Amino acid sequence: MSMIDMLRPSAGKQASHAEFVAFLADDESAAIVQRYVAQRMLPHAHVARGNVDQAIEFLQKLERAPLQLLIDVSGSDTPLSELARLADACEPSVEVYVVGGKNDVGLYRSLLQLGVRDYLVKPLTVDLLMRMLGKSEPLQQARTGKVITLLGTRGGVGVSTIATHLGRYLANVSQRRVALVDLNLHGGTVNILLGLDSNNGLTDVLQNVQRLDTQYMERTLVAHSSRLFVLSAELDFEQAFPLRAGAAAELINVLKQHFHYVLVDAPPPGLCHGELTEEALTQSKVVYVVADRSVHSARNIARLVRYAGNRENEPVVSLLLNQPAPVSAAHVASADLADACRRAVLQELPYDALSVATAENLGEALAAKSTFGLAIARLADDLSGTAQKPQVLSRWRQLLKRGG
Repeated sequence: MSMIDMLRPSAGKQASHAEFVAFLADDESAAIVQRYVAQRMLPHAHVARGNVDQAIEFLQKLERAPLQLLIDVSGSDTPLSELARLADACEPSVEVYVVGGKNDVGLYRSLLQLGVRDYLVKPLTVDLLMRMLGKSEPLQQARTGKVITLLGTRGGVGVSTIATHLGRYLANVSQRRVALVDLNLHGGTVNILLGLDSNNGLTDVLQNVQRLDTQYMERTLVAHSSRLFVLSAELDFEQAFPLRAGAAAELINVLKQHFHYVLVDAPPPGLCHGELTEEALTQSKVVYVVADRSVHSARNIARLVRYAGNRENEPVVSLLLNQPAPVSAAHVASADLADACRRAVLQELPYDALSVATAENLGEALAAKSTFGLAIARLADDLSGTAQKPQVLSRWRQLLKRGG
């Protein structure tokens, strides 16, 4: 058995977690990295022959992201596009080091823009790896996850329903790590939709944001699956909760360093603890204003769009039209509503009461052929900027059927 055969784990012995992961294009480089692992006495390491595709496949099988990832692109004709795909599959908190076959200043600068920590040129040596990968000084994080805040024009327009099923899709189908944050401190709908109990983790971390490291998050966030996590609270209705200014913004800033997507289910501004919504918006890359086809919503859309978009971070604000009730002649036409608020509708989600209500009551996923589920898939596609492929939609239907 060769050295590389020994390094490559069998199919039945794949690690559930690894702190250091490396995929190299040749046997000599893999052997050097293995010597580095031995000298550093890294307890949880995975070193193997492979490329970006194998790295992505391996990362998707891990229960927890590694601390460091070393990836060899020396044999690639399109290293930037391949590493962009890797970035989508790799948590923002992972330190990514790239190995190449030649000095290329232009490539190095482009890699830094992608969030790569450093670029190593072959031939590799243990000393080089010690100097480059063994750095202990902190480095400002160049890549973070995307924060999406959803808020409604009024209660009952389906904000929690959309946020929850969008989170399911991004976690189960797109294979991304997702944190779903319900900012209703007195008990929102997210836990019900997922069939979970709240542990009041949200109020806990808001009081202890400075302690929010990886271990603390694992103890506090409620895991729905290996990729979908929930942060919520369920205080008694009469219980007041003092908020420290900036705590919610700090919390979301930490979460986006560990998750690909942070989905925030935010109460409308002006309600109890409206400052939570305010601070969530200051951290958001995307804001979805959810409305129904009512005069009430038509009057509030423009105000909410201005409120959400008038920030230094300049989030992309989009309008979603949801139909939680049967369509009737009394409803405002979609085109008239868009004209009245001078805002194009990004997407309309259909009325699908049976599937949505069944999923909510059982705490399960939407039915396999649900029109609402397919609309959620399109919304996720727009969010991630990836084209839906037939096999992805087929997998989504299989997951929905299993309740995944």
